[in-house]
Amino acid sequence: MPGMRPRGRRLLALLAVDSVTGLLGAAILTLVSLGLIVTWQMLVGATTHGPVPIFDAAPGTVTWVTVAGYALPGALLLFPAASGLAGTAWLDRLTWWTFARPGVDELTREVARLHGTLDEVVAAVDAERRRIERDLHDGVRQRIVALSILLARAERADGTGDAHERRALQRRAREEAQSVLDDLRAVAWRTYPAMLVRDGLPATLEALRDRTVTPVHLHLEAHGLAHHATEAAAYFIVSEAVTNVVKHANASRIDVHVTRRGTRLVVVVWDDGTGGADPGGPGLSGIAARAAARGGRLHVGSPPGGPTTIEAVLPCA
Repeated sequence: MPGMRPRGRRLLALLAVDSVTGLLGAAILTLVSLGLIVTWQMLVGATTHGPVPIFDAAPGTVTWVTVAGYALPGALLLFPAASGLAGTAWLDRLTWWTFARPGVDELTREVARLHGTLDEVVAAVDAERRRIERDLHDGVRQRIVALSILLARAERADGTGDAHERRALQRRAREEAQSVLDDLRAVAWRTYPAMLVRDGLPATLEALRDRTVTPVHLHLEAHGLAHHATEAAAYFIVSEAVTNVVKHANASRIDVHVTRRGTRLVVVVWDDGTGGADPGGPGLSGIAARAAARGGRLHVGSPPGGPTTIEAVLPCA
């Protein structure tokens, strides 16, 4: 079949050869079984001097000499029969090894896919580093500079003896220091929330829901059923998807479903926003890279006008 893929041709060849070896093995077993049945009836006839129905032999006509004449050649044929069974079993294993394993083309495609996945993971890590650097530079650094200015002004006010201004500046400095701590905590949370290790995926997603401005409705049906690395990937997929919705979708509702289906963990993020999300954009491509890094896949459905559905399927192991 010219249009058939290489794996399809190999599977057809496997089926054909396996059918032949199966028929050979069945034929050998059938002949050996018939020989044993005939020998048994002849032994009974020779012992009891009775009839042998399989030969339509009258009583007393089957003797020990007759039994020996039939049984000895049959016994000599047992060795070739056993060798034939062993040969068909060996041929069956060889056939599976030859035709059932992936071919060169499939292995080449898999290596190319893994290389592409590795490139995506490296790109995602670089993007994550740039995001952390940007958060620290644009957020935390600016607040620390503002805190330093407030403390300097408080020192000058203390030198002039203006206690009221000094107390006001110190109060603002304390508030700014608290803001710096909040920003650092937010950066650490986005980098890797400690709560995920301590309390697991459900509690971490609930905390994410509480921190999100847009209402998030959680539907969790897979508590404790996935590997820790898979739960971490699921959390970051949900976190980045929710962040994208809040920033770009103008949605009034977000639904998050996390479900175990066999050996897969399925994560679905749905929103009623404006739709039109670009799977090749930086946000969704980063989510796809996270899924691919765990051997999973990502599907995005986002027609213009919405709604948008993001589904990630991850292996649980």
